[in-house]
Amino acid sequence: MAMTGLSRVAPLPLRIGAGAALAYHGYQKLFGAGSFDDFVSQIQALALPLTESVSPTVLAHVAAWSALAGGALIVLGFVTRLAAFVNAVSALVVIWKFHLGSDVFTKLQENFSGYQPSLLMLAATLSLVFMGAGALSIDSLLLTKKHKAA
Repeated sequence: MAMTGLSRVAPLPLRIGAGAALAYHGYQKLFGAGSFDDFVSQIQALALPLTESVSPTVLAHVAAWSALAGGALIVLGFVTRLAAFVNAVSALVVIWKFHLGSDVFTKLQENFSGYQPSLLMLAATLSLVFMGAGALSIDSLLLTKKHKAA
């Protein structure tokens, strides 16, 4: 079913909220009060990456820049599904490795509130993957121009 009427603009508040939060957190990881080295140390402590071929520093750059740039792209509604997908994967890894750890069931019972923000970010980014950017977006403008040209 195609989005019609007001449902066409429904992704806009989701894009603005999730995108701004992602961009802010990416910026903080790269340039904020906490140093980038601290972020790299957190990744090392979580036994990330899962392979020896990718250094924790490279993974930290990928995570931070995907949040910063991906968040900005989501706000603009440009390549929204791709930016949202990359950040959904990141949110899933954060939930899995940082919040839940190895003892999933105990962690679920003890500290559900601790990972609610990450869970909400996962839900928001997955929603954008599935529904796209909506009417008020660069994606929509480009798609409209493409259809008019054809």
